[in-house]
Amino acid sequence: MMHKIPFEFAVKPAALKTRSSSLRIVFFAIMIAGLWFTAVPDTRAQEKPASPAAAKPTAKKKYTLRITKGDITGVSLKADKAKISEIAADLGKQLGTKVILGPTMTKEAITVEFSDLALEPAMRLLAPHAYIDYEIRANAPPTLMGIFLMGQEDPTPDKAAVVQGSTQAMMIEGNTEDVTEQTPAEHDDPLQVDLDDDHITIKAKKQALQAVVLTIAEVLEVPAEIKYDSSEIVDTEVKDVLYEDAIARLSPNIRLYMRADLTRSLRTPLRITLVPPVAKVAGQ
Repeated sequence: MMHKIPFEFAVKPAALKTRSSSLRIVFFAIMIAGLWFTAVPDTRAQEKPASPAAAKPTAKKKYTLRITKGDITGVSLKADKAKISEIAADLGKQLGTKVILGPTMTKEAITVEFSDLALEPAMRLLAPHAYIDYEIRANAPPTLMGIFLMGQEDPTPDKAAVVQGSTQAMMIEGNTEDVTEQTPAEHDDPLQVDLDDDHITIKAKKQALQAVVLTIAEVLEVPAEIKYDSSEIVDTEVKDVLYEDAIARLSPNIRLYMRADLTRSLRTPLRITLVPPVAKVAGQ
């Protein structure tokens, strides 16, 4: 046993030294690893945050507009301080027509709510002065040509703002030559046209359609366009009828353009045009 005790004391210090060296090696490795992680940048932490514009939700519209089409066009609108310019653009897109704003209306905002109103009363609620230009023809509902939404101080829209003539047509404006040497008072006058407010009386005995159109244009004091040499003969008598209805009855090739002043409840003729017949498709 005397030989074993010194051996035990001699071995233990060597083991401690080995362990101490191992600990130093491990500690040194940890320090190096830490320095490596510190030196290598974390690319994920450096990723740019999402753009505020991309993350921002789409601004909620301040109005809802719905158009229902049929025999009568219906308009439904709910607006809360919405720009009239945005509503007008949407209105024109849904109706398939031009909507023109007066100079003072372009920056206006409106708050209004209505449901399934007919087009004309609906437009009266959108602006101090509202106008609609129509094309009138036989056996068809009026065609929208344009809508004007004007401010209190805005001028009346020009008559040719939407309804314009063709440079290739024969234009007649103002007084025309007499179609007969007889006076209108004579009962045997083959062509008589009289206007009483917005009602018209037409008496035509076998008269050329062009002559009738030109005479009506003269009485209404509007331009006339003759776009083709018609051979139609008019033999009719229309008495005290709204001019927009009476003129359309004369021929399917007549187009009457008129403007409705919705604020003042006035309807004004703008132009009369005689157009070529529409070509018929085989089988129709």
